[in-house]
Amino acid sequence: MKKSFIILLCISMPCCLLAQESLTEEPAKRKELGLTFRNFDSFGLTFRTGTETALWRFNTIFIGGSSLESIADSVYDKQSNSGISIQAGKEFRKLMANNFELRFGVDVSFTYSKYKSEYSSNISDYFRFSERITYTPGLSLVFGLNYVLNSNLVIGAELLPTVSYSTGTSTDIDSYTWQEVKSDVSGFSYGLSNSSVLLSLAYRF
Repeated sequence: MKKSFIILLCISMPCCLLAQESLTEEPAKRKELGLTFRNFDSFGLTFRTGTETALWRFNTIFIGGSSLESIADSVYDKQSNSGISIQAGKEFRKLMANNFELRFGVDVSFTYSKYKSEYSSNISDYFRFSERITYTPGLSLVFGLNYVLNSNLVIGAELLPTVSYSTGTSTDIDSYTWQEVKSDVSGFSYGLSNSSVLLSLAYRF
């Protein structure tokens, strides 16, 4: 009974908020669709919807994947990594000067990443394989600026100090034992770095 009441309360809250908003004056709507860049080696899409001063934001950032393969003197070595990061949150804006907007808010995020390494040598008859898969939820604060080029184009830059927790598995096999060794991976991180800077180019409509 208690669980049913909580579920009913969660369902009814958005309806109450919508009903309350409908009683107030409808603010001007705004939507933005654009591209995001991080370190200029990864890119993604961004979509924002709301009003001039408050917008919901959704980012999909494809983390720069790579694959490196080398073959020399009967030695084979290959390393690859890939992943995807999804962010959603809300930002608030304030006009600071002509064509400049201050942005601040918060995002929740989820990142999936995969790293794989293979090595073999025909000379020593040695083989090694390792793979690591991690899942990382996180929370980011948003601090940034917009420069409005015209009524439709906006250039943005934002800092995203982040707190995150990673969990996953690691798998290792080598020719010494030919046994598959699996282990759990976990870690906690926080801070601000160059990779926390997100650039965007968006179209308003």
